[in-house]
Amino acid sequence: MKNYKLSINVFLLLLLFTSCKKTSILDSSPQDKYSDALLWADINLVDAYLLDTYHGIRMGFTQTLLSSVSDETHESFTHGPEIYVAGSTTADNTSPWDGGEYNFTAWSDYFLNIQKLNTFISKIDQVADAYPATDQAAIKSKSDVMKGEALFLRAYCYGQLVRIYGGVPLMKEPAKLGDDFNSILRGTFEETINFIVGDCDAANSLLLDKDETVLGRATKGAALALKSRTLLFAASDLTADGSAKSKYVGYVSPNRNALWLAAKNAAKAVIDLQDYQLANFGAPDKAEVSKNYYIFFKTKDLSNSEIIWGKMYSKSSGDVNQMNQWNGGNGWDQWASNAPLQNLVDSYQMEDGTDFSSHFKVDAQGLYQNISDKYTSADPYQSRDPRFYGSILYDGAPWRPRPASLQPRDPIGNYDRRTRIVINNGTTVSTTFGLDTRQGPVSPWNGSFTGYVMKKMVDDGVNFNLQNNENAWIEFRYAEVLLNYAEASLELGENGEATNTINQIRNRAGMANFVGDAKMALRYERKIELVFENSRWYDIRRWKILEQTLTDALGVDITETNTNGVVKTAWKQISVEKRQAKAKMYWIPIPNEERRKAPQLEQNPEY
Repeated sequence: MKNYKLSINVFLLLLLFTSCKKTSILDSSPQDKYSDALLWADINLVDAYLLDTYHGIRMGFTQTLLSSVSDETHESFTHGPEIYVAGSTTADNTSPWDGGEYNFTAWSDYFLNIQKLNTFISKIDQVADAYPATDQAAIKSKSDVMKGEALFLRAYCYGQLVRIYGGVPLMKEPAKLGDDFNSILRGTFEETINFIVGDCDAANSLLLDKDETVLGRATKGAALALKSRTLLFAASDLTADGSAKSKYVGYVSPNRNALWLAAKNAAKAVIDLQDYQLANFGAPDKAEVSKNYYIFFKTKDLSNSEIIWGKMYSKSSGDVNQMNQWNGGNGWDQWASNAPLQNLVDSYQMEDGTDFSSHFKVDAQGLYQNISDKYTSADPYQSRDPRFYGSILYDGAPWRPRPASLQPRDPIGNYDRRTRIVINNGTTVSTTFGLDTRQGPVSPWNGSFTGYVMKKMVDDGVNFNLQNNENAWIEFRYAEVLLNYAEASLELGENGEATNTINQIRNRAGMANFVGDAKMALRYERKIELVFENSRWYDIRRWKILEQTLTDALGVDITETNTNGVVKTAWKQISVEKRQAKAKMYWIPIPNEERRKAPQLEQNPEY
């Protein structure tokens, strides 16, 4: 494996281009950019141009996580998720899909990058001609790989667009001044999917394997993984059950079996590369699994054999990764922004694979009560799926040392969400709020609304007073491909193949083979294994379960009461945010701002 890394910075071409000789101002070249002729005659300048298009896809930690518009987290800042989950999205207010520093990448962002990529694709084949004949073969070989990267990145942009908006205009050539944009129409959903698949196939034919490629740049595996993800979405209920409300948001006459077969074959193509494998988390030792699952997501590079493609970060340059600052506990002077929901916490199975609801119930007062014949602890956080402990910080979970001023109170550095009340002889002697509550001593306004903060992808090695992380964003990994393969196999009636694959994921996580319905087991694995990885929102939509899952956001309030030396703890379910799922929320509308420029673009249903 090469030890090189791709560090993507803001566009490097806009550099000062100076001349050594004196010339008239009328004869001077532009001083803030390279000319078109110079750019496409220099493979290094062309590469810098290409690197800017990597930056332009705004993948990873660059924006608010999609968890906040699903049943995973509650986003405490007003960056737009609260608009969507309230069912208030309109074509005049598509927040948080309206771009900006923290919001999700929007229609205009993707099309801007597609324009850059189309320019690159249209010009790259001419670069070798600018070199001496003796160098042309080497330059052509390098430029072919770069063309594969550009085709992959264009497919990635369109893959995001089609899963958010449905069919979109298919821009195959760079736009030019004077073009008649009033003639541009949306491609149908089917046409858009086919376009993405075509780009993925073309990219795959040009790209290299991971061990031949600088980490962070596109590979054959990345192109095939994108194809797998795209075809799985296309085959699902939302777009292929025959009930799509327009040709722009689904197939008109779907051949469901053919769609699922294509999705299965796309996942199988990644498997057949034999370049990737599941990381070893130490199963069956559940404590090791919890530790290593967590460690996997704070990796600083993409070299692990489970990682297909992603993005790396530097503290000193390029895009900023502030996962700790945004999502850590306020008792470490951080912001607890994407706070995991009680809804999510309660969905983690017990360590034996049985449902949490078989062992705990919520009574009429909202209090959690143990009803288990097997697990005797009143603490609902005990004996859970090992991935729970690698993903979520809950009350009492060990984390990292506190700032010096708080270490006397918390020498270990446990996440502290409980309120402690001491009562002697009927009189309340003291009430002490937890360090990470919204009444605690450190920035209480930043305390989690739900009682939990993210652990997965937050780095316990980053000091509390540093804002930037270096852990990589993993966009495609082998576990997702296996789950894609299992789902397509299941839908094709190949239950044995699906079962074996689902259990690979479970067993790697220290969980026993599933018992019961295979579809429910598959959906559980996608929810838990891929939590916080920007998968869940797409899944609850493509399965058409948005209304059932995007219910009111819940949290927990924990009170420890010491009455005359007898200590009791109560875990109470609380409401954090009212949510209202509506049918129109399966798709995001084309912003009216864009339709005013191109009114011929048909709007999505119910907008």
